[in-house]
Amino acid sequence: MEKLLHFAVHFLFGDGTMSGEPVPPIFLNCSSIFIFGKDEKYASCPIENGTDPCYLLKEVHRAKEFRTYFLAILPIVLSVIACLLNIGYLMAQLKCFSQEKTSFKKRQVFLISRSLSIILANLLFYVVVIVWKANGFVYTSAMIFILIGGINFLSVTGTYIGLTILLYTAIVHQFWYMTKLTLTHCCLIIGLIWILSTASSVCIGLWGATLFYPESAPISCSFESCQQPLAIIIVVGLSICYGTVIVLYIAMMTRLHRLVRKSSLVQSRSKSNSMTAMKRLGLNMITFAVGSVPILIVCIVALANLRDLSSLGEGCKSPCKTFLHSSLFVEVEILASVAAIVWIIAMIADPVINILADKKLRGVFTKQITRVSQRMRRASTKSTISTDDQ
Repeated sequence: MEKLLHFAVHFLFGDGTMSGEPVPPIFLNCSSIFIFGKDEKYASCPIENGTDPCYLLKEVHRAKEFRTYFLAILPIVLSVIACLLNIGYLMAQLKCFSQEKTSFKKRQVFLISRSLSIILANLLFYVVVIVWKANGFVYTSAMIFILIGGINFLSVTGTYIGLTILLYTAIVHQFWYMTKLTLTHCCLIIGLIWILSTASSVCIGLWGATLFYPESAPISCSFESCQQPLAIIIVVGLSICYGTVIVLYIAMMTRLHRLVRKSSLVQSRSKSNSMTAMKRLGLNMITFAVGSVPILIVCIVALANLRDLSSLGEGCKSPCKTFLHSSLFVEVEILASVAAIVWIIAMIADPVINILADKKLRGVFTKQITRVSQRMRRASTKSTISTDDQ
């Protein structure tokens, strides 16, 4: 099967044997994977003694396959699905928001903020892909990629923390929640979350990209005095944010269950609704936890191999650099693709959970899908009739 696949590749792209030109001597032992017209540029690269050129060539092909399928095609397809789902979910939220009472609107603005964060992250992801395809992965594209991930992660983290405290206040301190805490206060808190998230992400993006492209970065950052301490601070900071969300929710739920056992706390309808919302938030917390753990693992792995990974950004970009460091490029492609795919899958799961768990939102979302499909049918019918008339 593998030989048949290689034959098909050679038939489509050509190789040294079929083209009538010899395979470079350095790749004679792996002529079956040598692609004529593409791999000749690696033949003159200075290889250290004891290094297998065929192994390097295989790793180059592996890196390109990962880059094409798992860092471009698959994330883009998933991102389109996530963007459409979250836009539909946001429209349903806005419609429900206009019909809700003020007490429910306080919770709704946090959910709307989370949806806007996810949609913005998806749109900026397309910017990263465009910049990457135009210039390759350089300091600029790496900075934008880190910036997007930082804004999304920190804004969603802040939203979950605010939402958890809000729901806890609505259950335990209902009088203060109804009289003192206004919708304006909630909007100001969300605005503060976005300002802090954006400012922190800009710093993380500007400095974080220097970890991988120290020479092309506008900021001077040596490995011992800057890169390594900075990487540790970023990883520890993200881990603290992640742990704060999970620990805070668990602590709030534990305290609520204790209060429920001691008194008839959940008797009124509003408190019962708040408890239901708190449990629904738990599903979102699971999505957040599952989606963020791989990203944290990627950060920790990158930190452990920072010395080697930062060497990829040193010197000018060239075919020989890609060839000689092909195994490192494979590692980078795997880390980036895992982080991107898991991150986007979590964006897909988040609106799906909320739509399925909320009966009112589910009804509005279903009506929207029905209306869109009907409009598409009418448009296709009109175009068919006009074509027949012509």
